[in-house]
Amino acid sequence: MIVSYTSVIFKRWSQKNDKIIFKKFINNGKILHQYVFKRGFSNVRKHDDIEEQKKCIMNINDNEKITEYIQKEYGISSNLIDLSITRCSDKNNIYELSNIWNKVFKCEKSLCDIINKYIKTNKMDYYLHICLESEKENDINGESVSKVDNIDNAIKYIKENNCNISSIGRPMHDIENEIKNVLVYIMAMFYKKIVDFHILSLLSEKLIILLKKLKKNYDNKNLIFTIFEVYNHVKVMNDELFLILFDILNNCYEINPDEDKLIDNNEEILLILKTLYNQKYKNHIIVDKIIESIKKKNNLNKDLLVNSLFYLSLLSRMDYMLLNKMNDELYDVLDVEENDENGENGENGENNMDSDKNVEKIPHEVKIKLDLTSVDCTKLIYSYFILGEDYINWFVIYKLLLKLCNDLKNETDINLLLNKTKENKNMHTNICIIRSYLRYKKRNFYDSLPKYVKKILKNIYILDVGEKKIKERKFNEKVSWHLKKLRIPHIKNVYKSGIIFDILEKDKRLVWLCFSYHHYYVKTIDLTSEKLLQLDIIKSMNYKIAKIHYYQFSRMKARRTRFEYIRMNRYYSLRDRRNFDDQFEGWSLPYINWYHKKNKNVHISNYFYNYTPVSEMQY
Repeated sequence: MIVSYTSVIFKRWSQKNDKIIFKKFINNGKILHQYVFKRGFSNVRKHDDIEEQKKCIMNINDNEKITEYIQKEYGISSNLIDLSITRCSDKNNIYELSNIWNKVFKCEKSLCDIINKYIKTNKMDYYLHICLESEKENDINGESVSKVDNIDNAIKYIKENNCNISSIGRPMHDIENEIKNVLVYIMAMFYKKIVDFHILSLLSEKLIILLKKLKKNYDNKNLIFTIFEVYNHVKVMNDELFLILFDILNNCYEINPDEDKLIDNNEEILLILKTLYNQKYKNHIIVDKIIESIKKKNNLNKDLLVNSLFYLSLLSRMDYMLLNKMNDELYDVLDVEENDENGENGENGENNMDSDKNVEKIPHEVKIKLDLTSVDCTKLIYSYFILGEDYINWFVIYKLLLKLCNDLKNETDINLLLNKTKENKNMHTNICIIRSYLRYKKRNFYDSLPKYVKKILKNIYILDVGEKKIKERKFNEKVSWHLKKLRIPHIKNVYKSGIIFDILEKDKRLVWLCFSYHHYYVKTIDLTSEKLLQLDIIKSMNYKIAKIHYYQFSRMKARRTRFEYIRMNRYYSLRDRRNFDDQFEGWSLPYINWYHKKNKNVHISNYFYNYTPVSEMQY
């Protein structure tokens, strides 16, 4: 209940309580309307009263005033706040500001309360953001700014930002500041290890609203790249948000006065490619602009060559012309004409050695031009395997394997490499997949490798890198529940050879793969290239695969339909030859009409669209 008090009544009430925050406002003789809440109280003042706002923030760097303000506005106890930390010197550094927010609020709930209040009220607390910034700010000339200027800036923020997020006609700098503050919230949650996708989704919606208010000729690429970096850290997907961001970024390059309208900065290219891969975007027009920019560049450095080849392969956007240019920059192919007398060159103009031949007799066919690290070699080999056999030069694979294993001869080198940075976190998984690809698909090539190479690959494979953290997904749990009802014994989340089997049956060599939205490219039903490579390796392991697609399974509203779908899917996977016949590879189960619940006695021939029994199929 909200009760209005005069200054006299409120003064009597405050004497019986320990809360004397507004004592200086009571003594000035003015009538203030006080609101008493469950956790505390606060006063409502007119926004035009600048003098009282100055009194409220005269000591902006005083820790006691900040603590009282947080306790008054959010009901957070002073024991849960730590203001003894040093402030950062650069207020535009989002990572340092986020780290300050992480250290100031000891409890996760305190940080979530502040973020939830912004989400509900649509008003940013600029006063708190200014309080948690550096004690001394620097101007353009590097001179320190006085406290009076800092207070005036705070009043200016409070006065200008009294409108909510949906206000019309807000200035650009105001929108940019609010976007940066939202990014500070996201990174603070990341540092605090708060995994709440609901809050992240709501904050992403706030960013969408703010970005839509930017002008069409907006050209501040730094803000867009900052959003890219933050979401790459958090690893959260949002299709609508990044469609807007990619459109704005593409417009920034289009309004460039240069005639080419290409991307010249290598760091920008790599950041965009990494973001496109994390968000599973492959069909945006900015990808074509990146490919054209790489093709027209003359001197490509090592980082751009390796990482662009890696990300474009993961996005399924690599072509022969671009791959030939990258291979020419990476390798020197010697004595090609002598080895081409008995055969013809492929479409890519390279000498593609048969993987079944013994490569020990011809190890000097390829020479690596650049000084590649073990991480670079892993990315290149993994990229070639994703592209497929039509793009693979086995002389190059042989040389890269030798270079990789020579750098990882000692176990200490392997541990240092895998634990050095977060970027190498997936390197162990990639090496395991490379070894599995060679062992199960190219056995003759694997047997022809030197013994020390196979030994090092095995040591990396059996290396204990800690407990594998596998995310529990609701889609997998739903399919597992249906299998339990069908009395099918199985195990969830089995990790083998660098690949995660969503569900593995105990009695049959059958793997259930539950394809969620993150296994597809955005706005398509095409599986990612990584998932297709894993499917190929699983088949070569002599496992049978049952595929469950989320866009089909989610349309089946009736429980009976889902059980029949899973039963028929298992039947096809165990007894149908199409899983092993290349001629019929790519077939999937017909789409089920879930409206069959209106006709419970429907015949099995009408159960599926275009259904034909297995006995009547022509192979």
